[in-house]
Amino acid sequence: MRHQLRRDPVLIALAAASVLLIALLLAGAGGVRLFWSALPGYDLLLWVFARRVAAMPGVPADARRFWRRSGQAAVFFVVGDLSQTAVAWLHPGPAAAVPNPFQAAAILAGTCWLIWVMLTHPTHLPSTAAKVRFWLDAGAVLVGAGVLIWLLLLPHAGGGRGAPVALLLGTVIIAMTAFSAVKLVLSGNAPLTVLAAAPMLAAAAVQGVVSTLVTADNAHQRLLLAAQILPAALLTFGPRLQEHSVRLDPVRSVRPARRPYSLLPYTTLVGLFAALPIVLRDGLGPDVWLLLGGLAVTTALVVVRQLLAFRENAVLLSELGAQQERFRSLLAHSTDITSIVDASGALTYVTPATERLLGKSPAAVLGTTVVSHIHPDDLPAFTTAMDTLRATPNASVSYQARYAHADGSWRWLDVVSRNLLHLPSVGGYVSNARDATQARLLQDELRHQATHDGLTGLANRALFDARLAAAASHPAGHTVAAVLLVDLNDFKVVNDTHGHHAGDAVLVGVAERLAASVPMGGTAARIGGDEFAVLLPGLDVRAAEAVARRFLDLLEVPVTVDGHRLLVRASVGVVDGDPKAAEALLQRADARMYATKRETQMSSSS
Repeated sequence: MRHQLRRDPVLIALAAASVLLIALLLAGAGGVRLFWSALPGYDLLLWVFARRVAAMPGVPADARRFWRRSGQAAVFFVVGDLSQTAVAWLHPGPAAAVPNPFQAAAILAGTCWLIWVMLTHPTHLPSTAAKVRFWLDAGAVLVGAGVLIWLLLLPHAGGGRGAPVALLLGTVIIAMTAFSAVKLVLSGNAPLTVLAAAPMLAAAAVQGVVSTLVTADNAHQRLLLAAQILPAALLTFGPRLQEHSVRLDPVRSVRPARRPYSLLPYTTLVGLFAALPIVLRDGLGPDVWLLLGGLAVTTALVVVRQLLAFRENAVLLSELGAQQERFRSLLAHSTDITSIVDASGALTYVTPATERLLGKSPAAVLGTTVVSHIHPDDLPAFTTAMDTLRATPNASVSYQARYAHADGSWRWLDVVSRNLLHLPSVGGYVSNARDATQARLLQDELRHQATHDGLTGLANRALFDARLAAAASHPAGHTVAAVLLVDLNDFKVVNDTHGHHAGDAVLVGVAERLAASVPMGGTAARIGGDEFAVLLPGLDVRAAEAVARRFLDLLEVPVTVDGHRLLVRASVGVVDGDPKAAEALLQRADARMYATKRETQMSSSS
């Protein structure tokens, strides 16, 4: 922002021209003719700049209306100053420094128009109580400022021609300045930024003081004329600075941050008390009674404002106490654990639900680290979630992990965490955890049922196919996998002779022996009826044949059913190949298994 301002050619040219003009006036070059010829130019720039701000996109309707009407006030200034320009050229001399009645009336009308614009600008205060507070503060400032202005300007008004008009103009202009400051600070809906308001308020204050000093017989006319160029230049700076502010940030340029309180009324009161000993030096005159009256009114308004603040604070404290009690009650009886973890990972706050869910009192948990309560197998998921959370303020993540119970068991918790480290009142990660143990067990059970055979507990055909597909896309890049297909010989005889329950017992026994034969990393599955399969990723046919022999050796031990020792025989087809050609691999294993079955049958018949 500052970089742009330093490079703004309009502001640079305006500042340079003003400095040059002030230097010429101080040197006596041009006199009143130069002064009154320059003022309409400043008025015209004020009108142009204000209209430009009002026409910019992104400016809210109320701020747009403010700047458009402020530009209209500049029209009064142009007309009034042009009339005085004509007087200065027709009748040059010291008398031309004093505003003519028409010019004074035009300036007064423009000033009153600006005050009306400020009065009618919406405050956007949220409630009736806020509006009462605003007007009490504004009243205190305006009464105190009015008294101080009058006391400041009256001794310098002099008795020359035009002094009453100058005094009236100065008083009104500075009163408008005081009210503008109040509106800017207290309303919460200022139509301009502080950067833009500062030169405009300074211009009004300087103009008000200088206006009271201008008389036809003033011995310091050069200095006063030069001094009056300063407020004219400052006034045009305001809308130009506002234009830059709107261009950079349209929202903040018309909605500056609002403080929860204002020191203006108290500052005004201090000013009145400070002026009291100065005024009392000349005895009990009208100015003393004016000051005492203003002091009484301002004090009364401040006291009423303070009493309202005390009342509102009492109500707020009562509501806050009720809310805190309600909040504590909700947390005390909640079934969820609410916790806060600081940046180091230590628990700084936990709710009583910790004892209900995990069997641990809050006192026993506070100060410990979260990771000390999480199952080691779930720490990677927890670390990933925390890394995501830590990266962005106000970020939210959810995860599921097992937490240690006081009895030595584990409880699944659904956790939702939010990063509130940036909030000073929190300063940590806020988490809400809900018991998900039963839901997780049910979920695991359903997942197991969907992927495993209900009778034998082995993987079913769907899981076997998924494992075969996973072997084909394994990151290690398996280029070979062995497959065993197992078919029980004469299984139908077992069912027909001993019943289906005996057949089920045989299938369970075979599944146990097959699972015991498969090495780590392999998958044993029942793919239908009395058919089984084994997947051995990364192993060739020789290693798979060793697994088949181990399985057939285990089958030499009969399966006992209802006191009957049933000897089970099986045919095994063993092949290896590229797991990416899964269908061809299974067809080869199936063909090999049936070839083995035929060889066994031929050997038995011979």
